[in-house]
Amino acid sequence: MSERRAVDYLNDMQEAASDALLFVGGMDGEAFGGDKLIFKAVAFCHFTIGAAASRLLVTYPAFATEHPDLPWTKICGTGNRILDDVFDLDPSEIWEATQRTLPELLAAIDGVRNWHAQGE
Repeated sequence: MSERRAVDYLNDMQEAASDALLFVGGMDGEAFGGDKLIFKAVAFCHFTIGAAASRLLVTYPAFATEHPDLPWTKICGTGNRILDDVFDLDPSEIWEATQRTLPELLAAIDGVRNWHAQGE
């Protein structure tokens, strides 16, 4: 297996964030909290984002310094928190994090891609 590049981890983060937003499309917070399948799928997406970010930073430690506009500690911490609290996850917290942070994360990932595409 070939070594994963930084862009591969960004792709994982982007795919998981996009999937989570797709899964909750058209729902409100109450419907989300009552749909166990969607709730667990979205929680797993958040975990995946955190795991990909953690591996990205372990493999490419300078990446966080090059891109301080992303809240790396928070992104990695969310994945760890979901793993630690898997039996006590609050659907309203996952809903809020999905609605508030994932669109921002997708925009930030696009910004990182544009930064690299311009050769900076």
